[in-house]
Amino acid sequence: MRNDPKKPSPKKPSQRQDLKRWDDEGGAPRSGHPSREPPFAPERGTGTTLYYFNIQTGSGLVEDPEGETYPDLQTARKAALAQAGDMIAEGDQKGEDRRSWRVEIMDRANQPVLTVMFSEALQPKTDHQAEWPRGHRAAE
Repeated sequence: MRNDPKKPSPKKPSQRQDLKRWDDEGGAPRSGHPSREPPFAPERGTGTTLYYFNIQTGSGLVEDPEGETYPDLQTARKAALAQAGDMIAEGDQKGEDRRSWRVEIMDRANQPVLTVMFSEALQPKTDHQAEWPRGHRAAE
């Protein structure tokens, strides 16, 4: 059977359409295909943003495949500090020093937005540190 030249052939979805559909369905491109969405854009209608907490250990990177939503970067930073504190305590029980590890907070486009050192979780909180850091440490 020959293709009818007057009849358009079915179109395959483009990579952009695939990624848009994926984003619309709640997923995020995690295989090196960055989203075209601005890094700090909140998810539609929820007032929250999706962040991934990748852990840089002494021997490599542990990627967060699912991510979590937070109302803002400050709240995500606080959650990263809490997670770092828990992981340091777990490491201490296992005889591992995790104080040099860090959390790389990534946006939904898989772009770094902030780096939190595990050692920051051990510092006593002062009134100054309780506020959002003026010169937050951007991921490198």
